[in-house]
Amino acid sequence: MLIVSANRKGVSLTYIYVLPLVLGAIPVLFSTREQLQAYKDYLLLPWGIVMTFFFLCFINGFEGMICLVIIVGPFVLLASFGAFISRLAKLRTEANGTKLYVSLLLLPLFTLLVESFSKPTDRFYTVATSVRINAGRAQVWPAIKNVRHIKPGEIAPHFVHLIGVPKPLDGRLDHDGIGGVRRITWEKGIRFQERITAWHDSTGFAYDINVDPASIPPTTLDEHVMIGGEYFDVVRGSYHIAPAGPGHCRVTLSCTYRITTNLPTYSRWWADFVLDDFNSMILEVIKRRSEQRTNS
Repeated sequence: MLIVSANRKGVSLTYIYVLPLVLGAIPVLFSTREQLQAYKDYLLLPWGIVMTFFFLCFINGFEGMICLVIIVGPFVLLASFGAFISRLAKLRTEANGTKLYVSLLLLPLFTLLVESFSKPTDRFYTVATSVRINAGRAQVWPAIKNVRHIKPGEIAPHFVHLIGVPKPLDGRLDHDGIGGVRRITWEKGIRFQERITAWHDSTGFAYDINVDPASIPPTTLDEHVMIGGEYFDVVRGSYHIAPAGPGHCRVTLSCTYRITTNLPTYSRWWADFVLDDFNSMILEVIKRRSEQRTNS
């Protein structure tokens, strides 16, 4: 639990990569050489240990559902790898395995010490998601500026909702042009503002996202994925409308986000995937409303 309590607040190499190796080695450490002959069991037993560990982290508030889904992949794979390596080492060791036990205990402590000298850095990336809409610019433009009173039936099931990301409820622009503010409301009491920084009438606009983390209920999002938090933020976005043939448009929603982590590649992959899925959901609402205006 030392590793969990010391590193869960940061996106830690020790926590994500070293801890599952140790968890996977646990069944090997308590097995006889005869039991280790059933090697297939020792590739699957670590999965149960990982799931038990996740359950304990969840009920004790160490991790939220979103983060557990994000880290389950490396945990399961590395736990099996840790069991495989530990099994080979124990089978080839004539002694009682004391050195193996000590090494496994010292490994996370050593990497924890090394990692304490490396501070995570801010990295910024942009995700762009597009959709083709069977409607003209005159129908699409108002559907983008104001996305009011989103009903549950307008939102198709998406991965982001399965892992607990709140659904959007309302988006209201107070006035056109630079300096305008779109007030956004999500489920679970989440509210933030998008301040317009660039405006191209009937073509698109860009905005900065202003979020006060204190305004988000503490149980709504895990601290690692809290918008405006220490480790993750969505800082700006934009909409752009382009012609896509007679009576058709292509709308692109872009957003730039920040991650502060020692795991930039893995974190970026997940952030890109989740934000693209969320953008797709927003664009589906805009597409449906724009096409309804065309047909009415």
